Amino acid sequence: MVKFAQYLAHGEVAYGVVENNVVYQITTTPFEEYEVTDHTHPLDHVELLSPIYPNKVLAIALNYVSHLGKTGAAPRAQPEKPEPFWKSSGAVIGPDEEIIIPRDAGRVEAEGELVIVIGREGKHIPKADALDYVLGYTCGIDVSARVWQKGDVQWWRAKGSDTFAPLGPFITTDLDPSKLHLITRVNGEVKQEAPTSDLIFDVPTIVSFISEVVTLEAGDVIYTGTPGIPPVIEPGDTVEVEVTEIGVLRNSVVSDE
Repeated sequence: MVKFAQYLAHGEVAYGVVENNVVYQITTTPFEEYEVTDHTHPLDHVELLSPIYPNKVLAIALNYVSHLGKTGAAPRAQPEKPEPFWKSSGAVIGPDEEIIIPRDAGRVEAEGELVIVIGREGKHIPKADALDYVLGYTCGIDVSARVWQKGDVQWWRAKGSDTFAPLGPFITTDLDPSKLHLITRVNGEVKQEAPTSDLIFDVPTIVSFISEVVTLEAGDVIYTGTPGIPPVIEPGDTVEVEVTEIGVLRNSVVSDE
């Protein structure tokens, strides 16, 4: 297992490997062959950025039984296939950055999710080989404006507004994505909690399904879905998403003034 961070230190953006609260700079990115250098920083002396700024951000709707019918719409039957949708790559922010609630957005919820980080290019990927195309996993928040989601023809602003795709704090490799645990907190109170074994469609199924029509490239990310009832968030709140072996993604919430 390797834990990667992208960080800012002394005006320089770099990738590093995190061990015992120390980040060791690497010579390139995690998506290429790299070497670990002796250039180190205490983790609390750097500014953690989103671990990836992806070209493509996909997400899976209705992927936990506990979430079916919990989105403000009428209850829905369990999907027979994965239901992907797009989020804007411009919506990506990193740890400790602010989620900005747009004016007139109405009810906004924070969906805590396990996020797949693709490690290499692939299309028509067999399910049996899908994990070979995954670099690792990170935490994500699928911020969702429910009034817009329900009323608009497309989800472009409900799911893709600026800051609506927090990611981080790290990418962790060599995890079993079916044996992780997800917790979402708002202001320290647990609002969502579930094992990733509860996913209706598992990671290999998701990767294989999407790759049938979309070429997946190194650095693309896929939000895997959210459990239960996502919490409403308002300016002044702090949202945390924690996933086993990855860490805690923390973002504050502000209004667009």
